[in-house]
Amino acid sequence: MSRRLLLGIALLAAACQGAPPTIVPSADIPASSPATGGSPAASPEASRASWPTSDDLILVGRIVTMADPAEVEALLIVEGRVAAMGSRAEIEPLAGPDTKVVELGSNVAYPGFIDAHAHWIGDREHYGGGSAQDVIGEVVRRGWTSIGELWVDEERLAELEGLDAAGELTTRVDAYLALSDPEGRKLGDWYSARTPGRVSEHLRVQGLKIHFDNGWGTRVFWEPDEIAATVDRAHRAGWQIAIHTYGTRSLDMVLDAIDGALEGGPNTLHHRIEHALQVTDEQLARMVDLGVVVVIHPDAAASDWALYDDFVGRLGDQPALIMRWRDFFDAGLHVASADDAPWVFPDLKLTDDVGRPYDQIAGGMDGRGRVNPETPPWALDQLVTPDQVLASLTTDAAYALNDEANRGHLAPGTYADITILSRDVTLGKPDEIRATQVIATIVAGQASFCADPGFCP
Repeated sequence: MSRRLLLGIALLAAACQGAPPTIVPSADIPASSPATGGSPAASPEASRASWPTSDDLILVGRIVTMADPAEVEALLIVEGRVAAMGSRAEIEPLAGPDTKVVELGSNVAYPGFIDAHAHWIGDREHYGGGSAQDVIGEVVRRGWTSIGELWVDEERLAELEGLDAAGELTTRVDAYLALSDPEGRKLGDWYSARTPGRVSEHLRVQGLKIHFDNGWGTRVFWEPDEIAATVDRAHRAGWQIAIHTYGTRSLDMVLDAIDGALEGGPNTLHHRIEHALQVTDEQLARMVDLGVVVVIHPDAAASDWALYDDFVGRLGDQPALIMRWRDFFDAGLHVASADDAPWVFPDLKLTDDVGRPYDQIAGGMDGRGRVNPETPPWALDQLVTPDQVLASLTTDAAYALNDEANRGHLAPGTYADITILSRDVTLGKPDEIRATQVIATIVAGQASFCADPGFCP
């Protein structure tokens, strides 16, 4: 019996049981818009399956999609994107003679985890990370399929472009070009020489990073008119803006600048507030009205960054304004959880138990730090659920990169970026979740990391 006939029988059987699996032929899966990260256009031949090649892959087992349906039993990858998903009976007949089939067993597959705010590559000298290639290896070993490099100057951009040209970016990198440094020195509008968008499928340059205040929020580096003009120019040129903001005085000026740039319109570029450790009720309401994205750091931030003496004491404000994780989620903001590597590593040392996606989930549940393992009393009512943090590492993290059409969930046409873990990270106690193991990290359908070479395709 021919494979084409088998395919027809499989689709007919699926149709008799309900809606058939959505199938996108690989030749019809377009890249999304470089400037907007928009959704791939729907194929006019969505019922015709592409015949799998030797690079095609089927995953079978428990697959969490972060979409509808919430879970599927099987998923077909063609040329680096999800081509079809559904039940095993629906998907396995689409396999060709050379298609690899991977049985997940007791493991669980998730949409690839996204570290939306980090400095893995650019700041590697601060934690002894070795070469850029070494650091990328550590990134994928921890289960990250995408990282946002949140401070990239011209030298760092040239390095990323070189790594990309050499095919050495085995994770996706979103580079945010620096407009100022942590000491407040302005770097000018050097981004204006280029157009925001994709350099390749693994490197994207679409965002800008502004240090608005210092690490405690006690020193402000920008004047109101200056930040307003800078944000407006960038917004009009199509650049997303990520602004490091700690204190409430800073946040007022930043929200004013974003409000002015939007001119009453929607936040289509997904401008972001980084850290947001101190937020008043009025500011939270403005953040909701403006639709800004907020980036938080549940692993270690609660008690390591917000120590009574070192943080709250310096700010001199009420502890109730600090670390409003649950309030952000409850307000309906798009919240991304990120590890800010390496600046949350104890003693700036990269050890096997830091910088992992599921540490964010466990930290959100118990608010426990690494240097100070006791949860501050004022943080107890801001703890969040594992499902909330999971979304902040996938769907909302992709939104924070303004690329939610391609990443953060699994559906026909999305990137085949998948993290396979040893357990369900929404169940169990925080320390049980911290004991999770990364089984494999798949980027564009290829295994960037595999704990057991015999398991990976």
